[in-house]
Amino acid sequence: MAHILKNDQIELTLLPEQSCYWHTLRVLFEEKWRDLLEPIPDKEPPFRFGSYMMAPWSNRIPQGVFEFEGKRYQVRKNFFDATAIHGDVRYRPWTIETATPEKFVATLNSNDFPDFNYPFKLKFKHTLEFKRNAMSMSLFMENKDKVNAPVGMGFHPFFKRRLTERDQDAILLLPAEKVYPDIKCIPTGPAIPVSNETDLRKEKFLGNPNLDHCYTELTQNVIRLIYKGSKVELHYEIDPIFTHAVIYAPQDENGKAKDFVAIEPVTHVNNGFNLYAQGWKGTGIKVLKPAEVWGGSCKLTVHGLR
Repeated sequence: MAHILKNDQIELTLLPEQSCYWHTLRVLFEEKWRDLLEPIPDKEPPFRFGSYMMAPWSNRIPQGVFEFEGKRYQVRKNFFDATAIHGDVRYRPWTIETATPEKFVATLNSNDFPDFNYPFKLKFKHTLEFKRNAMSMSLFMENKDKVNAPVGMGFHPFFKRRLTERDQDAILLLPAEKVYPDIKCIPTGPAIPVSNETDLRKEKFLGNPNLDHCYTELTQNVIRLIYKGSKVELHYEIDPIFTHAVIYAPQDENGKAKDFVAIEPVTHVNNGFNLYAQGWKGTGIKVLKPAEVWGGSCKLTVHGLR
């Protein structure tokens, strides 16, 4: 059953039984409720759009194989490119702890699922809270195992690129100095300075950059999405643990830019477990000790509503 968080400016519909998935996120603008997230087309499966959490890792693990502290682990591949992608919490029902119009808390214990796609035992806690024109979201993990566990996480909202018909396109401002070179989203070397299509530090329409890139070296903790025609801005304030961000602004089969952009604050680089094992610096991978709790929050604030 869906749960709705709502005040007089923002409305969120989420599905606790389907991983606390955000089905819709709307704002009241010019006396009309308008979608901020790309709507799910009829007959489409969950997770195609909307927004979901990624844990205990984000993005891809090639062939689902990774190494940690001298051991080799295999998780199930779950994507067409033979990778294990975005963890496993997005497929599970969560247990509701609090559910009011302005606050929602839910937990998930991986030990409750014999087929959980991760070799270490973890407990997760997710909180959502509304305050005026802002909403905060957090995810925390506790290591319930007797050994260290490598972990990471992120959030994956698909934002619309036009709030109203007055918007030509969205402007995305990402204060990231570097981006990883990659082949099929798997880094091939250390992060390099952004340039041309990958440089999102200056105010310009997003255009058609065909991005699916992992960024790092953020110089500020705010990512901005600007609907210039509508005079509305979305500010994405992220905790320091989110040292990376993935931007997904793809093309369709005809080379035309699609109508959404996914802005994904994440704690680690793609294929982070393996790169950490190989000794790469700055991967963002967290080694969670037994009984240790770790996590962080993001805050979404909408400016210019009237």
